Amino acid sequence: MDDRTIGEKLRGMAEHRGLKLVKSRRRKPGTGDYGKFGLTDATGKALLGIGDDGLTASAAEVEEYLRAGAANTWKASADATPARPAKPAPGAKAKDAKDRDADTPPPTRIARRGGARPAGDRLGREQDPEKIAELKSRQGRPMRKRAAEPGSTRVGPARAKPEQTPTPKPEPKLAIRVAKSGDAAALARLLDQLTHIEIDELAIARNLAAVQQAKGGMLVAELGTLVGCCGWALVPTVQHGEVGRITMLLVDANHRRRRIGSAMLEAAMTALREAGCTMVEVMSDIEIAHSHGFFRGLKFEQTSYRFSRAIGAPS
Repeated sequence: MDDRTIGEKLRGMAEHRGLKLVKSRRRKPGTGDYGKFGLTDATGKALLGIGDDGLTASAAEVEEYLRAGAANTWKASADATPARPAKPAPGAKAKDAKDRDADTPPPTRIARRGGARPAGDRLGREQDPEKIAELKSRQGRPMRKRAAEPGSTRVGPARAKPEQTPTPKPEPKLAIRVAKSGDAAALARLLDQLTHIEIDELAIARNLAAVQQAKGGMLVAELGTLVGCCGWALVPTVQHGEVGRITMLLVDANHRRRRIGSAMLEAAMTALREAGCTMVEVMSDIEIAHSHGFFRGLKFEQTSYRFSRAIGAPS
């Protein structure tokens, strides 16, 4: 029998007793504890052949230890088995039933009526310690249920239905439409993201009406909620005629880089083209550097500088 077979046999015997076999990891004969074994209990406590310098027990010593332990277990089980009552001698009369104690029948008879023989009774009949250990390991295992035969009408417990993953809601589609006076509150929240701009809902509604009267306009972008706006105006000039001017292009900070600004700008230029404009100019905030690159990417050219100055309201 080779070392591997010996190791598997000893490991099986140890597991039947609830122990753990430790085998040397040396692979070269004559080095360290090559070919040696040890035993520990389920908690890792050393029982046999485990020293400070490595493993010390041989395969024969481990087997002898396990067999001795199994024999002791068998003897303890046999001693714990109740003695069977002696059979009455031939010709002897049975004891009167009235004299028996009906409330205290013999232990062995009760055990047999229950359908299961006591562990000590079963183990006491076995002589091989390994078989005794195997029988012990089988005790307490749950019985496997037999599969229902085809055509059987037996009804078993209902199977639990697998949990269904909720279907995610589809993301709303981008919608671009003409701004209305009812959008003033949402526009006020959007314009609050701009620096140096302070305007309330009433002023936005008033200015929106003035832009529409001057043949200008404003578009808004919606993704469930209002996420952007684009305003324009018609500027009559001597040198170019009517020029379309994009006066505002703003997208909510949480929805940028999703081509929402490009879509609004394209819709605004379509409206200006239908109004008779042949040129479009944009007003880009000098403090927002990345907006300049945005317009250059859409083929806009920088043709001039824009200067502004506050002059105050008329007295």
